[in-house]
Amino acid sequence: MKQCKACGQILSEKITMCPACGSHIVKGIKYIDDYRILAIIHEGRSSLVCKAVKGDSKKPVSIRLFTKKSGVDDHVAIRLEKELKELKKLPPEHFVQHYAVRKSNEGLWYRTGEWVDAADWGSIFVSGILNDQRRIVTLFHNIASVLDLLHKNDHFMPYLILDDILIPKKKLKTLHVKINYKLSRFLNARATHHGPMLQKLLDCHPDIVNQRPIDFKSGIWSLGKLFIELLTADHNLKNFSSRVDELNGLNPELAVLIKIMLSDDPDLRPQTMGKVALALSQILDRLPYSDPYQSPYKKKTRLLKELRWFKKIVVLLILIIAG
Repeated sequence: MKQCKACGQILSEKITMCPACGSHIVKGIKYIDDYRILAIIHEGRSSLVCKAVKGDSKKPVSIRLFTKKSGVDDHVAIRLEKELKELKKLPPEHFVQHYAVRKSNEGLWYRTGEWVDAADWGSIFVSGILNDQRRIVTLFHNIASVLDLLHKNDHFMPYLILDDILIPKKKLKTLHVKINYKLSRFLNARATHHGPMLQKLLDCHPDIVNQRPIDFKSGIWSLGKLFIELLTADHNLKNFSSRVDELNGLNPELAVLIKIMLSDDPDLRPQTMGKVALALSQILDRLPYSDPYQSPYKKKTRLLKELRWFKKIVVLLILIIAG
């Protein structure tokens, strides 16, 4: 993030001409210490996320550079470093790995981590891959199963949003997910500026709005909200539970599960993430296969029928030729 010296307009690092006054803007950040910036992925008020490589290395990493407005100082940096040690205990197959917290030569703190070449959610929605109900339930099950692993490690995500869920491009077919989990969601728990997705969650989560104690079931409500957003591709919803009833053709068992996950009363929600994953697994077992993702058993049966038909044709041809 940079500022036009002529008119004061706040601009992205990528912009080289101010759209407000037409002034030429100096090029944005190119290096962070020994890391060369390949692309700016996200710019926010408190941080900038980029894809970078170190020296001659061809393996990219992710860097989150904390801005001056983030409030990250030596004290916060020490806390983040301690959190990294705990995060390294989580299985790398399912959780984005964070490597180190450092202070740049310019005096700004940054965190390096694993670069995940993930499919963006806009492209996933447009592709139609989630239009098949078996596929969407498979995705739900994969997310819940990874979150269950997190719960079993005594961690949870009450502030879960779609940006936390990554699907690597190479594993899009299987809908394998990696979760970008941070031990503490906020650099400053009293901060009042948040990204749009997170702010919407904070404004509507019943446990947060009603100032209840946050626990594992708070994370289950957030996951239910995420499910509705994935089913509708609408991130501006407010009446989540009633929206479930408006979804034509939604599996009745799935509808009931999501509605109880979204219950205002925490005691009515599933008590563990493991129970959510189990329920989704059972729903998946009973869901019919559609043509693009037909059951292997059905494919085998169809193949046998085609072979029998082919045999009859061959016999008929032999009789015709012989006769």
